[in-house]
Amino acid sequence: MKNILYLLVLSLCACSSTDNRILVKNSGEAQGSYYHIQYLSENGENYKSQIDSILLEVDSSLSIYKDYSLISKLNKRENIKTDTLFNAVFLGAQKVFVESEGNFDCSVSPLVNAWGFYKNKLGDSLVIDSAKFRKILSYVGFDKISLIANSLILPKGMSLDFNSIAQGYTVDIIAQFLESKGDSNYLVEVGGELLAKGKNADGDIWRVGVDKPSEDVDEQERFQFILDLENKALATSGNYRKFYEANGVKYAHTINPFTGFPAQNRLLSVTVIHDNCMLADAYATAFMVMGVKQSKQFAKTHSEIEIYLVYTGKDGAWKTFVSPNMQNRIIN
Repeated sequence: MKNILYLLVLSLCACSSTDNRILVKNSGEAQGSYYHIQYLSENGENYKSQIDSILLEVDSSLSIYKDYSLISKLNKRENIKTDTLFNAVFLGAQKVFVESEGNFDCSVSPLVNAWGFYKNKLGDSLVIDSAKFRKILSYVGFDKISLIANSLILPKGMSLDFNSIAQGYTVDIIAQFLESKGDSNYLVEVGGELLAKGKNADGDIWRVGVDKPSEDVDEQERFQFILDLENKALATSGNYRKFYEANGVKYAHTINPFTGFPAQNRLLSVTVIHDNCMLADAYATAFMVMGVKQSKQFAKTHSEIEIYLVYTGKDGAWKTFVSPNMQNRIIN
């Protein structure tokens, strides 16, 4: 699981002056959050019903909160085949698991459950049982799980959770759907993860703002930064809105798969830009586990990734790190 940072889309016009394309806006609830989609379609054709069908299809495959979903049935050891949605996300998770040297691990589900982060409301009586969490670690490790053709090999006691990658993947497949309809100017956002393609109704690059990593939102000064996003995906992960607090210590929801405990580092939020929203989503979670130093090093050796880090210095003051390519996109 992960925390969602909400992004505000800055768009003013409703139609294009150059042809018959009209800006259509769709929104609704999805995956425990909301979606906001804008696209320029010929004569204003509206695809909301098709988009809602896609969202239902994703839930039917990847939602751990739906008992009828494919992933829920696989976690219960039902003898069923995987589908193309599951396979795509599994392979994406495997890629980032390897590249991050295990810092991104979708098999931490037993630990997330043990910490109580699957509950709708976090409990007030958290008991820190180190021995319990160390024991559960034996059931964690994405490299222990295999996908052979359409069959998942899931060792006893293990389970999968694609929450840290599925929303980004949802953005990608909705974008693919719009492309299939001949629409190449759109902004797709699901739960704060988004992908921008082409131009808005003014003929300008899509402009988005990313919230400050703060528990209290100041509507007047809510944005950490605003940028122009051209033909790229963006995902943000943070640890400041969903956490336990016990004995004055905050335990955030991003689990370190090596310790069994929530990640403890100075990062408050990570924003990642990449061509692919599924991968941007996964990298953002990986960096929250890796911390500031490792995330900087990773970005330097992966030119396809742009990052914006917000973290606390030794004095407790907020600091930022912005990779050069992302800096060029920021307008405020």
